[in-house]
Amino acid sequence: MSLRPVSELLMAFAVQEKHYPPSLLSFFIYNPKFGPREGEEEKKILFYHPSEVEKNEKIKNVGLCEAIVQFTRTFNPTKPAQSLHTQKNRQFFLEPEDGFWMVMVVKNPVVEKQKDGKAILEYQEDEILDKVYSSVLEQCYKMYKGYIVDSYRFFFNACLLRIFVCHVTDTVELQLFNGTFNKAMDAGGVTLLKDRLEKFFLRYLQTLHLQSCDLLDVFSGISFFPLDKMTYLKIQSFINRVEESLSLVKYTAFLYNDQLIW
Repeated sequence: MSLRPVSELLMAFAVQEKHYPPSLLSFFIYNPKFGPREGEEEKKILFYHPSEVEKNEKIKNVGLCEAIVQFTRTFNPTKPAQSLHTQKNRQFFLEPEDGFWMVMVVKNPVVEKQKDGKAILEYQEDEILDKVYSSVLEQCYKMYKGYIVDSYRFFFNACLLRIFVCHVTDTVELQLFNGTFNKAMDAGGVTLLKDRLEKFFLRYLQTLHLQSCDLLDVFSGISFFPLDKMTYLKIQSFINRVEESLSLVKYTAFLYNDQLIW
């Protein structure tokens, strides 16, 4: 009896497995104050993606998130739930402004295996890191609202601008995009806010690549910390000594106050 080469066995095993990366299931923004009475639940919803979801399903999902937030407030009134773990997905909650809630639901990555001719799904729950994806949600709000851009810093927005460079001597505040949710409410009420949310997030959500989110999303990209020449050389020397002494170190990054030095 001839034995199949190991490479063929590995290839056959790989073919039997299919890997599906994390993906965005839904993204919505609501304010419970806008629909406090029974029968007015839909008024709470300011934006919902995907929009083709049936109305009752939207109301149910928003109501579930609202209940989770309220329940967790009983344990810590100042710090309600930030995420909810289930086998199939992960939900992330953010209250960027008083009463306004943003929710992002991410489908957990899946490995599909074949056993006895049947497909078996294994959800890779540990592949989703709360800190990373919570930062992605925070970034969604910051991109909608706009930024304070400091000297020599780059501002990226895939929706409206490719690269914006601010080269000034002093820190200035630039009003980019929409401002806060409350600002829209003051200017034109719920109608204006819904219009701004739809125009922005319908485009912005298309630029999210959840399958490639990592540590950089926690820091909202990379900003460099300026140093004088001698201090920079000392840090470079220190890193070189560490890498020479520890053969296990493959890559090194040196940060100070969330800013990159090396």
